[in-house]
Amino acid sequence: MKRLAGLAWLAASAAHAGGNLLLIDPVPESATLAVGASVWRLPAGASLQPARTVILPSAEAYRASGLFASTDNGLGWNLSRSRETQWGLRLWPQLGVRAQDRPAGLGGVGTRLQVQAFANHAPFEALLLQSALAYGSGVHHDGAQLELGATSGIPLGAATLGIGWSVNYANQAFRQSYWGVSPQQAQASGLPARALAAGRQDSTITLSAEHKLGAHWRVDAQWLQSLVTRSSAGPLWSNQRHQRAGTLSLWRDL
Repeated sequence: MKRLAGLAWLAASAAHAGGNLLLIDPVPESATLAVGASVWRLPAGASLQPARTVILPSAEAYRASGLFASTDNGLGWNLSRSRETQWGLRLWPQLGVRAQDRPAGLGGVGTRLQVQAFANHAPFEALLLQSALAYGSGVHHDGAQLELGATSGIPLGAATLGIGWSVNYANQAFRQSYWGVSPQQAQASGLPARALAAGRQDSTITLSAEHKLGAHWRVDAQWLQSLVTRSSAGPLWSNQRHQRAGTLSLWRDL
């Protein structure tokens, strides 16, 4: 379970659905550093934004004080000294949507840097309960999401396999920014106005795996499947209720 807790990712942020839960190991006794490369499959977002595949460098650094900086987990501080419970704060990006990837008249939403509080607890070796509250997304930086979930891991020799499930709730500012159409936008775009109230945004299943290749090398992968609720699949989505994303990373522990 501890190795599984090291698997986390950013890809779902591009879809404005899911992906806010943090999987993080307990604070290390001494500083750690790892570098590598990742292949990201970023899903299609709201409106016309297409799915895309990118290759990016990866790096992560964790200090004994609890401070961490990671291309997977963002910039934050794990305030716990327990091996079973992790909690703290981090800065976490919500990737933007370009105006050209939305119907004419809606305008774009820039990338937002959210503040997030996270809390995880492992009541058993093979079960991790997770929660995260993020704020700062949306057109006016007032979008908020609360995500709750659980992850279970199974060690298989040098490998760890895991499966997780989560449900994501969002306030009106978040849902209206990415899925709804305001009266002003409707007048400019010709789409029907659709105001979305706060509520459940989506649910997500995540499959993950990590394999040690030696003393310093490891590879990990994740696949995410999100189902956007019907109440969120407004004028910008039609039948695009399923989102899929994934990542494959090779790491060198220094």
